[in-house]
Amino acid sequence: MSIKKISTQKGWVSLPIIALLLAVSALSARYQETLLASYKWRGQLSDVAEKQEIWRFFREGFVESPSFNLASLSVCVGFCELASLQNTSQEKEWNHDGKVLNYQWTRYEKFDVDTNLVETSYRLCATQNQQTYLCWWWRESKLISSGWVSIN
Repeated sequence: MSIKKISTQKGWVSLPIIALLLAVSALSARYQETLLASYKWRGQLSDVAEKQEIWRFFREGFVESPSFNLASLSVCVGFCELASLQNTSQEKEWNHDGKVLNYQWTRYEKFDVDTNLVETSYRLCATQNQQTYLCWWWRESKLISSGWVSIN
């Protein structure tokens, strides 16, 4: 009778296979992080686009075809400071899709002694937070400038 030696290698995995598994798991984790960052970025872009949409509708309604007769006469020399008109009858509220913008529509009339003509300027400013305003300026019914203004 012959004795056979049976060798079994239970649970043995080679070193290259372990290294391959670690590399695949590291790549998978990095891919998941990148994918999550991409979803967060898309979500932030969507939020920004949604916030900007109200400004697009405001521009369409007020800037592209302005109603200068709705502007209040400025009681200041030039235009009054934006903060001085907050929460007064000169600041109006505009609603669109559940979002609110406060706006101020004013005009300033200046008499030119040399020409004996009145030069009329208009300013339309709108805000969501009473700190930063998007403003447009017209002179003699022509849009001459626009930009963001901050209140300190």
